[in-house]
Amino acid sequence: STSERGEGAPEQAEPVREQLSMPPYSVEGKHLALLVKGTFDNTTADDVEKYVLKDFDTTWGGVEGITKKLKIKVDEGVKAKDVEERREFFGENKVEEEPQESLLSLMWGALQDPTLIFLTVAAFVSLAIGVFVEQRPFGWLEGVAILTAVVVVVTVGAVNDYQKEKQFRDLNAQKENIDVTVLRDGQTCSVSVLELVVGDIVLLSTGDVLPADGVVMGRNDLAINEKMLTGETVMKKKASTYVIKNKQIVASPTMFAGTFVQEGEGRLLVLAVGPHTYQGSMAEKMKEADSGRSILQRKLDAMTDLITTVSMWVSIALVIILLIRMGLAFHGNKCCFEKWDHRVHWSEILGFVITGITIFVVAVPEGLPLAVTIALAFSVKKMLKDQNLVRHLSACETMGGATTICSDKTGTLTTSRMAVNALWACGKTYEDAKIKDAKTALQGSTLSELCNACVINTLFKTYLKTSATNLPVYCGNDTECALLLLSDSLNHPYTGIRSQFKDDQTGRKVFSFSSDRKRMTTIVPVGKGMVAYTKGAAEIVSQLCTTYMKEDGSEGKIDAAMRKQLDSSIEYFSKQGLRTLCIARRELPKGTNIDDSDAVEKDLSVVCLVGIEDPLRPEVPGAIADCQRAGIVVRMVTGDNIETARAIALKCGIITASDPLGAVMDGKTFRTTVADVEGNIDQAAMDRIWPTLRVLARSTPLDKFMLVSGIQASEAGPVRQTVAVTGDGTNDAPALKKADVGFAMGMQGTDVAKNASDVIIMDDNFVSIVAAVKWGRCVYDNICKFLQFQLTVNITACTIAVVGAAVLTESPLRVIQLLWVNLIMDSFASLALATDDPNRVPGLKEQLLNRKPYPRTQALLSKIMVRNMFVQAIYQLIVLFILIFMVGDVCEAGATVNECGGLPYWKAPIDMGIRSGRPTDYDLINLPEDVKCVNAYKHSDPETYWYVRNLAIDASGDRFDGAIPLRTRNYCEEQHGCGERSVHLTIVFNTFVLLQIFNEINARKLHGEFNQFQGALYNDMFIGVMVGTLISQVVLVQVPGINQAFGCAPLDIIQWVVCVVIGASCLLLHYVCAMLPYDWIPLGSWAGSMDDATLDEENEAIRAEMLAKDKVTAATAGATPGDVEMSGVPQQVRND
Repeated sequence: STSERGEGAPEQAEPVREQLSMPPYSVEGKHLALLVKGTFDNTTADDVEKYVLKDFDTTWGGVEGITKKLKIKVDEGVKAKDVEERREFFGENKVEEEPQESLLSLMWGALQDPTLIFLTVAAFVSLAIGVFVEQRPFGWLEGVAILTAVVVVVTVGAVNDYQKEKQFRDLNAQKENIDVTVLRDGQTCSVSVLELVVGDIVLLSTGDVLPADGVVMGRNDLAINEKMLTGETVMKKKASTYVIKNKQIVASPTMFAGTFVQEGEGRLLVLAVGPHTYQGSMAEKMKEADSGRSILQRKLDAMTDLITTVSMWVSIALVIILLIRMGLAFHGNKCCFEKWDHRVHWSEILGFVITGITIFVVAVPEGLPLAVTIALAFSVKKMLKDQNLVRHLSACETMGGATTICSDKTGTLTTSRMAVNALWACGKTYEDAKIKDAKTALQGSTLSELCNACVINTLFKTYLKTSATNLPVYCGNDTECALLLLSDSLNHPYTGIRSQFKDDQTGRKVFSFSSDRKRMTTIVPVGKGMVAYTKGAAEIVSQLCTTYMKEDGSEGKIDAAMRKQLDSSIEYFSKQGLRTLCIARRELPKGTNIDDSDAVEKDLSVVCLVGIEDPLRPEVPGAIADCQRAGIVVRMVTGDNIETARAIALKCGIITASDPLGAVMDGKTFRTTVADVEGNIDQAAMDRIWPTLRVLARSTPLDKFMLVSGIQASEAGPVRQTVAVTGDGTNDAPALKKADVGFAMGMQGTDVAKNASDVIIMDDNFVSIVAAVKWGRCVYDNICKFLQFQLTVNITACTIAVVGAAVLTESPLRVIQLLWVNLIMDSFASLALATDDPNRVPGLKEQLLNRKPYPRTQALLSKIMVRNMFVQAIYQLIVLFILIFMVGDVCEAGATVNECGGLPYWKAPIDMGIRSGRPTDYDLINLPEDVKCVNAYKHSDPETYWYVRNLAIDASGDRFDGAIPLRTRNYCEEQHGCGERSVHLTIVFNTFVLLQIFNEINARKLHGEFNQFQGALYNDMFIGVMVGTLISQVVLVQVPGINQAFGCAPLDIIQWVVCVVIGASCLLLHYVCAMLPYDWIPLGSWAGSMDDATLDEENEAIRAEMLAKDKVTAATAGATPGDVEMSGVPQQVRND
């Protein structure tokens, strides 16, 4: 055995092991996983005695035997040099994700859109007709062009989805990469949960989520909540061996990843990591229920449904009208409708259908979801730089409408770098620098006992490190770090005290701090007896004391005068804004029931009072002022006493000296005022309190939950409230879940709080919450900018297509051109308009925070937006109808289809020297009677053909005698279709696109701003899209081959200048538009508004859906519904 070889033998044996290729450890990861799984599967006392104990105690040798097999020393942990070897041998603490869906798979999914399927089928039909039926040159071009457009739309959508998924996988990886405290090389240190290896010793305390499976080591008072795995509501006590009494398992040694510490502290020896853990090996992993679609997304959904329905019926009606017109033409024996021609008329009907589908495609704002996705994904990435890790996308824009922020004090409004600034001991008060005078004022044993009382009753996860600048770095609980620092400053290093009173000391017991008790007690053996050390809220713990420690170490009775001195000292410290703790001790009499906290925590002796200052963050007053300007009420919810809370609130500007008395209230008064004995909220009483309430002191998590619930349900204010709340403790989870947006603290927050939150504040700073408000409003504005732009294009494009098809018999904009416009206003515009960054654009942050929150019932389209949309759309329609109907001479074709071969039959009012590109069928109204129609060939009618004799056919000398029909083969195709590659209609198309490109600049302003160019140069994406779209437009108009596919003819420089000038004219129109009144414009549900009743009804439906998901999750994991959300929460809160 190793012990027989003596110390150092394993090192000497190492070369031998390498030569023989022996494994480094005598057990494998799968064996350890089976051990843990066996303890999970056998839960009754009988099964444990029958199947587990023999294996656990005899085969493995219990926890002690396992540590030997893993080559671990309990006071040292894993050696740093062995970490990589253990990781290679036992595996990583990471469960591999499902592979990301491939780009091709996403493209196939995007192609399942019914509209794109219709277009694809129509494109293939058009291709078949063009190639096999019409058999004309380039007959395949339109079908191929439509297919190309479909491929582009599908590719852009799929690439966006792929990038979004990749980004959120990266964010999730960061979210899961939390730190845990471990023992390595005999030192406590923090490592990533992903860096854990088998054999690591993890230090646990209340609120920690277990990062791996393992067994408890040594003394502990851990109570583990295993609801996430078992569904049982009873906390599971832990011990280093099985404790079975009366056929009941009282305590067990194994702990499982995903469960959490409900109370107590202790050590976990890691046995299984990653896929070897019980949770990692489950067939289906527990998945977190999403928080549902946000109010903005629901409004967009409703608007999209309305537009889709209307556009579908308009498209169907248009196709029916065109078919009726065609039938009437046949009935009236009109030109080219004398008889059915498969080659001509089937193609015409297909054109009707394609036109209808295309109008539907253009009208349906399918770009809205893409814009929302891009805006949210863009903001999530940027918010990370502002210390906001977003877990639920909907929280981004919801935060923009927040009206109330319920914020914690410690670490959020303050620096959480606590220090003892005042000390009362033995009847004397020491402040600031004079605290060190206590070293000489107190006798050695008295000073030693004071430091013991400060250090022993702290979590071992709390410790101090030295930074590169030799300043102490706080690790763990900041309040306790201040006590450790106090002990060091009094020349009693805390490390020495801890080495004497170890966390696994036999007989040590801890009553953990809780929000109900407001105190923590640790019992340790001293000499032949037991001593209890208690610390907690000064006004509570001091009332449990009957004596106090005197300078010589003896105990003096607390009489009326001493009680008055204690109370006045507590009040004095509190008014200075100091967190005041009372630290006490008691030598326990023999026979005291140390499992009963009430029996232990009585007849205490005051050791000292400490006033701990948590300095206000210097940037917080400005951030709170920003919130107040933004119409957001900040409410501070803290566990401090009422005087400390009032002092801090005054310093940071949450309250002023002139605020009413009701602005500050303690938790007990609040509870008794707004709730009955069963915890049910009296909404009328709540409505009388919350509008003026700014500070809730000595509050519990139940108070916070009731406050959030009451404000959300209230209808007392002018608008329904949108509530954000911060939390860091395990019991804050219900309030975080209940709030519209829950913020968990990334540094001080427990894992349970983080899992319940929507956003994790990485630096625990209130300023980061204000940044979330800024981004929330920016997201909302960015989406509205895109909406304003897209609906303007929709109105114009659909009107042009519908009127054109109804009047001209064919849309002046070809299908492929409309698809290009659709691409511009969907994918490209969403990139350009949904990516404004308030951190880059000068003045944008101030503009966002200088206006009131938007009510949740507010319409998506404001009156200003509606005015802008319709003014721009009407102007564009006027311009385009003038170009369509008042430009283009009606004449015979000359050298090209764009030139007149003689005097025109009809001279256009606006002379641009080009031939009409309108369908000949429409231009018949301007033709003389004798040229209105070339009749179809009839042998009996000499007027329908030329009869020639002896006509030379070619150089061969062959001659032709016979009739040549006057109606050419392609006559009817030209008669009913727009001219081939017409300059006239290319100008129409080019002008239309340029109007949209320049109006994209106008669309950046939503609130009546006069200067639409302000901030545009700070958005690289906007500039790139604008330039890229313009270059693309030039290419598809001018480049041979490409322009043929898009049905365009190249334009000369003069024609381009005309198009650009007309397009840019909408920029001038913006200034006129900004001066037009808009208050008279009525808004309804069509503008995207929702009433409170509808929103509440939908919220209930979403909650029901989430509950159903929880049931599936619970069935998979064996838990009861709601455990994920409410586990570890007091029953009273769960009932509420």
